[in-house]
Amino acid sequence: MVLEAGYPNTTGFRKVVKATILVKKKPDLSDAAFIEHYNHKHAQMAAPVLEKHGIITYSLTYHLNRDRTIIQDMLHGKAQLLPYDAICTFVFKDYKDFAKFMYDPASKALTSDHDNFMVESEMKMMVGDEYMVIDQGKRVG
Repeated sequence: MVLEAGYPNTTGFRKVVKATILVKKKPDLSDAAFIEHYNHKHAQMAAPVLEKHGIITYSLTYHLNRDRTIIQDMLHGKAQLLPYDAICTFVFKDYKDFAKFMYDPASKALTSDHDNFMVESEMKMMVGDEYMVIDQGKRVG
């Protein structure tokens, strides 16, 4: 099995493993409480484990009531929005580092915190390389 990032015989890909995880917040949690817990508790618990396994970047993107309202206003109520509240993005140099993170007992221990802020059964994941068209405001290639 090849654990390298990227697609053979291609150009323009970053040659990274980017894991994108779609997250739903617990229905009884306010947007503010969700952000507070995710940013200041869960993400901070995850950071040392991710750093241990060579993470390149780790980010959280929120899609909450404020964001939904703005985009629906911009698109006159016609936006087809995903039914998720956050996107968690990990970028690793290869599948080997990503697998080491996923199977680390310290990573598994993070799962017990999910019940405090997310609906784990609704979580979805997509993993692959990233083709860059524009980076830092400039066209790539």
